[in-house]
Amino acid sequence: MALNDAQVAKAADLLAETFQARTTIDALPEDCAPANAAEAVQVQIAMLERLGLEASGYKAGFTNPPMLEKAGPDGPMYGVMFRDFTISSGGLLKRSDVGPGALIEAEVSFRMGVDLPARDGGYTDDEVMSAVDSAIVGIEFAVPRLNNPLGQPMVHLAADNGAAMAYVAGPDIADWASRDLRELEIELLFDGVVVSEGLPLPARCDERWALAQTINHFSARGIGIAAGDLITTGAAAAPIPLGTASEVVARFAGTGDVRVSIED
Repeated sequence: MALNDAQVAKAADLLAETFQARTTIDALPEDCAPANAAEAVQVQIAMLERLGLEASGYKAGFTNPPMLEKAGPDGPMYGVMFRDFTISSGGLLKRSDVGPGALIEAEVSFRMGVDLPARDGGYTDDEVMSAVDSAIVGIEFAVPRLNNPLGQPMVHLAADNGAAMAYVAGPDIADWASRDLRELEIELLFDGVVVSEGLPLPARCDERWALAQTINHFSARGIGIAAGDLITTGAAAAPIPLGTASEVVARFAGTGDVRVSIED
């Protein structure tokens, strides 16, 4: 049986309150937890209405083969990124906003060059790619409101807006249209120490596929993509909790660094 309005409101209230307090909970209560992707979207929409934050773009998660297998027919998951917490490389984020449990993800992303209004049937891969202004490298700060996120049902994370919180936009990828973006070599550094490297090719997501999936997911929800929006496609290196690190750098060989300082 689908979630009713009261159940959606209960889950959305809990997630929004947890977001605003920068705290976590062990799990969504059984009596309001989504059982599938459609119910997760209902809760996510209601959560976002409560937060009232402006979108800077959109994210996909669970996009690489191992995570897609874990998600099953309900994957990938999607979320809205927030303008208040989207910055350029070299900027600052407050630890009080992102918290020590933030999962740091080095990602390939896209900056859109033209509007793609919501429409029935969505967009073809060619239409999506022709609307891209540039491919860029970035860092996502995924902040789950649920403890033990990888032990949670994927649809519960999706209800939690895909754990979206902050995003750091880095440099453009030269000649991106003619490259296999999965082959970018990546290092993730905390305070100058390498803590993670790019996933091996069989475990990397197809970024172009993830881009098209994300745009069409939101189009089906009546949400169009605007020129300038950022779309990020999922972790390309193993995510690492922020902990006490005060500087995070994602180094993409041949492209450049994405750098952010964490302000206490």
